[in-house]
Amino acid sequence: MKQIFAILIVGLLILSQSSANAQNNNNEQDRWERYRTEKVSFLTTKLDLTPEEAQKFWPVYNQMEKERSETQRKKHDLEAQVRDAEGNLSNKEMIKLTREHVQLGIDEANLAEKYNEEYLKILPPVKVIKLYNAENEFRIHMFRKFRDRNRNDNES
Repeated sequence: MKQIFAILIVGLLILSQSSANAQNNNNEQDRWERYRTEKVSFLTTKLDLTPEEAQKFWPVYNQMEKERSETQRKKHDLEAQVRDAEGNLSNKEMIKLTREHVQLGIDEANLAEKYNEEYLKILPPVKVIKLYNAENEFRIHMFRKFRDRNRNDNES
């Protein structure tokens, strides 16, 4: 019964986000939304959250994803800047970029530490460990899915 309730809550969250994004027919936005929906479903199944846990967990997890995404975007932008400037930077500028790169790694680590503590306030430690395992399993699942789709596209 608790699982059904948790799944309904997650379903409503997904539905509300989907309807908000339905007005935007951008393919990338649609792809991102499908990814998020699949990830939420995958994690919900793996974590076996109670309704109370789900109610507290998902807002925190979504905020963490938003912050992690912003850090990853900064890292991507920095990598593009390095690629585009190849050979055209002074030593001083290159040193600055290396320090920015290291700082972004530190920011990611600080984010992981911050949200680990938040998760431990909401979930028992065994479920936090399950979360990390489930995130890794999902990443592998998506890599395989992408690989298989590309393989099928190349065979067509």
